[in-house]
Amino acid sequence: MCILLWTTACANKGYPLILLSNRDEFLQRPTQTAGPWDKDTYGGRDLARPENGTWLGITRRGRFAGLTNIREATSIAAVGTASRGAVVSSFLTSSDSTCQSWIGLGTQGPSAGLDIDQVGGFSMLCGQFSRDQQNRVQIDSLGVISNRAEGQIHERKHEIIDPTKPGTYGLSNSAFTNPWPKVVNGETLLNELVENIQHDRLTDREIAQKGFEILTSDSVSEDEAWKDMRNRLDLLKQSVFIPMFETQSFVSPSDATTTGQDHALSGLYNFYGTQKQTVIIVHESGAVRYVEKTLFDWLQGTTHAANNTVDIIFDLDL
Repeated sequence: MCILLWTTACANKGYPLILLSNRDEFLQRPTQTAGPWDKDTYGGRDLARPENGTWLGITRRGRFAGLTNIREATSIAAVGTASRGAVVSSFLTSSDSTCQSWIGLGTQGPSAGLDIDQVGGFSMLCGQFSRDQQNRVQIDSLGVISNRAEGQIHERKHEIIDPTKPGTYGLSNSAFTNPWPKVVNGETLLNELVENIQHDRLTDREIAQKGFEILTSDSVSEDEAWKDMRNRLDLLKQSVFIPMFETQSFVSPSDATTTGQDHALSGLYNFYGTQKQTVIIVHESGAVRYVEKTLFDWLQGTTHAANNTVDIIFDLDL
């Protein structure tokens, strides 16, 4: 039940994009910590699928994308022959100039090696930075792509967002135009941060800290209804942060993860919740700060710490 939140409303303060992400997953699902894949691309990677795709990434060439699953009505609809993570990777590494040219709104897929009709339902934020005449970084194109337009399988839609108009947006596991309460709540919290930035001189570190506070907003743990497992699927729509809970006898893999191949892996997973939290801050100078926290890292056998944080700083090459 992942969530993406982003704002373009601080461009006048030197931040054309502030992006927040919670990846909610089976906590034992093997995942690579965020870092450079090559000289150009930064992001985490899913190691449970052979594609080793990602849910969130950004490149030095100024391309960025983040994906959330569409919660399907049936397990059959959720099954795809390719990983959703491959969709993000395809966009990030593509040479197409815009989101719209990449998606290929005809019958063909966005690239020779990937057809988005063959993956489970998703919505993907995608964008491209450029520099203006004053050499300041700005968002050149911005949109949300889905292969579940109007809830229909294999119906594509591209919601174009005007990056010149200040705005705050969010995505979770419903359509972009029909947000769950957790998205509405997250947008409200992010708008409070926007107001804070507009009136105070916050450092990047302070912005990141407040971003993580938003991502840790938990509205279900203290709710009496949360104690009854029968209520949890609906309550997952309410909270930005998903506390860890045991999944046995609660939710099928098709409800909580992605595809048929995940179903085969599900026996390895017993706990679900927010696994990765990310804040990406892009400055008009081209400086990027990419901060990722991995929660419950020890469940993947990678560390004994309560969480692992990486803080990456690099410059866009535009």
